This record gives sequence, structure tokens and C-alpha cells, in this order.
Amino acid sequence: MSYKKIEYSLRICAERLGELAGGAPEGPELESRLVAGLVLLIVSEYEEMIEATFVRRAEQCRDVALVNYVRAMVARRFRSPDIGKITETLGYFGGDYKKRFSEAVLNKPAQAAWDNIMQASTAFHK
Repeated sequence: MSYKKIEYSLRICAERLGELAGGAPEGPELESRLVAGLVLLIVSEYEEMIEATFVRRAEQCRDVALVNYVRAMVARRFRSPDIGKITETLGYFGGDYKKRFSEAVLNKPAQAAWDNIMQASTAFHK
């Protein structure tokens, strides 16, 4: 997977923070805002990736109505894509999908990392 937007944003943020390394008074506030922006970008990119994955799967059926339905459903479903929503949606497609995802993600470092990002995103929205 390519994360060009995220990688570019990280590089730009690092450059800006490097420019403030001399102890500028606005440094901590700028750093906080950059982190907030990065967290929101990561969540947004992840939402798009989840949606695209479900749509690609639906496209394999070559049924335009089904693809349109799945596209609309996931666009509403994953505005705040916690692991529970993903697991539940996979379960609608079949128990095997849900089971495989659960075994790979639940109670693993990936879930903890994602939960932390979602908590940070929620905090920045407040």
C-alpha cells in the first residue's frame, strides 16, 4: 500500500518543526496543531482505504447495483472506522471474513495502535 499523502505530510511537518528547533515560543503550539492534522489525515486515509477495499470486493461481482449499494453503505458506515465496525461489517459478508479479520487484528498490537489513533482523533475533534 502507498501512503504518499501521509509520508509527504510527515516530511513537511518534520521540516517545519526543524525550522523551530531554536526554541521559538510558538513551537509547542505549532507542534500540537501539526500532530492533530496528521492524526486526522491518517484517519481519513484509512477510511478511504477501508471503503475502497469493500468496493473492490463488490466490483468482482460485476453487478453495478450491488457496487453502488456497497459504495453508499460503506461511505456512511466508516465515517469513524473503529475495529468493531469493520468486524461487524465483515460478519455481514460471512462468518469466515469476520473470523479471519478478528484472528488477525483483535487483541493484537494493530488494534491497540488503531484504537489509540481513533482516541486521538476524537480528542482533536472536541
